[in-house]
Amino acid sequence: MTNWKIIGFFFTGTLVLLLLLRWQGKALSTPAAPLGIVSLELSCNVGTTAAIVEEWRPALRGTFRWNMLLDFFAIPFYGLFLYSLCGYFSVLYVRGILQRTGILMAFGSLVAMLCDVCENLLMVFSVHVAATTAGSILTTAFAILKFSLIILAFLYIFFSAIYMLGTKRIFSI
Repeated sequence: MTNWKIIGFFFTGTLVLLLLLRWQGKALSTPAAPLGIVSLELSCNVGTTAAIVEEWRPALRGTFRWNMLLDFFAIPFYGLFLYSLCGYFSVLYVRGILQRTGILMAFGSLVAMLCDVCENLLMVFSVHVAATTAGSILTTAFAILKFSLIILAFLYIFFSAIYMLGTKRIFSI
């Protein structure tokens, strides 16, 4: 049995925290980082990372710290929302590839959470200690893996919802 209150709680928390992150991190959008924190996440070379870090010092360091703190709060919300919804849809399928895909996407959501934590720790290191080539490459790799897993989970949820609505099975459990 699915508890829609739990899924709703994670969805609401995700939505609120993502909006808060966007609002709070608005100042991080600078010429070197036009996408704000995402620019730092995807800066795959040390030169780009160093340019962003230099532009954010010292005035935007506090904004960066608060953004990281908020992101650490957002991680469990979006991850568990995707995990719960992928798991919900996977149990509606009667065995087979679609059920296994849902289980895989649910666990992929947990991996995305772990990638986000690693990526954040690497960004904190880059901003507060030193921007390095390895740090830039690893941050980008974790970010790409995280975004890919999140997109795959959303695609699974979207297409499962359409399929279940078509077969009128979406609220059967």
